[in-house]
Amino acid sequence: MYQMVKKMATKTIGWLATTKLLQGPRKKFKKVLFDVMYAKYGQLIFVNSMVDIKAIYNPEILVVKDLVKKIKSETNMLLFDVETFQLSRAVTQTSKIKGEIAEVGVFRGGSAKLICEAKGNKKLHLFDTFEGLPPLSAADNINQFHEKQFSSSFDEVKNYLKDYSNVYFYKGLFPATAAPIANERFSFVHIDVDLYVATLDCLQFFYPRMNKGAILISHDYVIAPGVRKAFDEFFADKPEPIIEIEISGSQCLVVKT
Repeated sequence: MYQMVKKMATKTIGWLATTKLLQGPRKKFKKVLFDVMYAKYGQLIFVNSMVDIKAIYNPEILVVKDLVKKIKSETNMLLFDVETFQLSRAVTQTSKIKGEIAEVGVFRGGSAKLICEAKGNKKLHLFDTFEGLPPLSAADNINQFHEKQFSSSFDEVKNYLKDYSNVYFYKGLFPATAAPIANERFSFVHIDVDLYVATLDCLQFFYPRMNKGAILISHDYVIAPGVRKAFDEFFADKPEPIIEIEISGSQCLVVKT
């Protein structure tokens, strides 16, 4: 009897999660859930079961998962496990693309360490105010973010990544701090700046400096209205599509053509 009920429940849940009849309500529910969870906790709280499912077909995921587990025991990294694998994989896959690597929005250095483990000998340029978010604009959700949120210690982050070579730090509001890399080209860029103006500034600076085949990943595209607005406006007249990676959390990805 128990097995029969369990089987029926599994089928019912599967139908509710996949039927086109409920596509609209599911999307609305997901958006509300994302907004509520992000507003309350500052990050999304979900089970990373997708990582274990994918690992059946790609054992490399388990290596990244172990690394992420170590990083999260050392510092506060606000990324899902599936998002960390996407980030690590993109860095690895762009190793054949000429150019350097940059991250804007370092927080406490968790994602930067993940990039360091995958980047090889490429230079990594890390940008952050280390004083938290700048003032919000009208395009941003004040229930999600606030000024000075996600502040961190510059010295602690620098010390945390001291064992890696070719890592350069820039403290201050981007792109005012970007003069030293104005003439560089890039193979991979990671943006995690949460807000409309900051995201738009990053896109305007890095897009023309990305080599063909370079990848740009941004966090919060799915759930932060300012980030989405910046991407949608910037790429409206560009040939590259914005690839929304909703299944992995809240990232989007662009490949330079």
